[in-house]
Amino acid sequence: MEDKKIAVVTGAYGGSGLKIAELLLKKGFKVYTLDFEYKKNIQIQKNRICYKIDLSKFTQIKSFAKFLKKREKKVDCLINNAGVSLKKTKNNFINYWEKTLKINLTSVYVLSEMIVPLLKKSKNPSIVNISSISSKIAMSQNPAYNASKAGILALTSSQALDFSIYKIRSNAICPGYIKTNMTKTSFNTKKLKNARLNRLTIKRYGSSEELANLAYFLCSEKSRYINGQDIVIDGGFLKKG
Repeated sequence: MEDKKIAVVTGAYGGSGLKIAELLLKKGFKVYTLDFEYKKNIQIQKNRICYKIDLSKFTQIKSFAKFLKKREKKVDCLINNAGVSLKKTKNNFINYWEKTLKINLTSVYVLSEMIVPLLKKSKNPSIVNISSISSKIAMSQNPAYNASKAGILALTSSQALDFSIYKIRSNAICPGYIKTNMTKTSFNTKKLKNARLNRLTIKRYGSSEELANLAYFLCSEKSRYINGQDIVIDGGFLKKG
């Protein structure tokens, strides 16, 4: 009997991360979901382990990796989904930059490095990093977010090269306007929503379920020849002239 597949998903309390975790559970995975919003430090269900973590604290990432290695012999898929979009002001611009980069980019690097020893033991190991279309075009007044998401693409390329000796694939997803808490302001503001829809060739926001389907595909056997790619899922936003 084939061993149960193991996945780790960050930023999985709600939004796209939750949908990714739920889809993996439906597909028979055992899923470790990481998020700062959990009320308890660890909640163990049948095939889901919810782990409270602040990804800007690298000692906490190290503690999770130690916890995981005690419980599992291998990991099949790591999905680095967690991300923040913070407000920049004249007084907080340094803290804004440092916290955004720590959570959106550095934690992806640190967690990936710490889980590689378990990924190496999988028959089809995969890392999926969630970037954004802001890695390709600038979103106004959010330089740290833009830089962090562009950095994910470069990191993904490096991982695809460096981890290939272990047969670990690494790919990035660049979502456009997906209907989540992060985009609710634009979705609920008529002027902003109309401006977004005018740029979309598919005249609607995407769903977290659609993003989850792509993430699952990149974890599955069907994507075994895909490595080092950044795949855009944006309803045609970037392609409209």
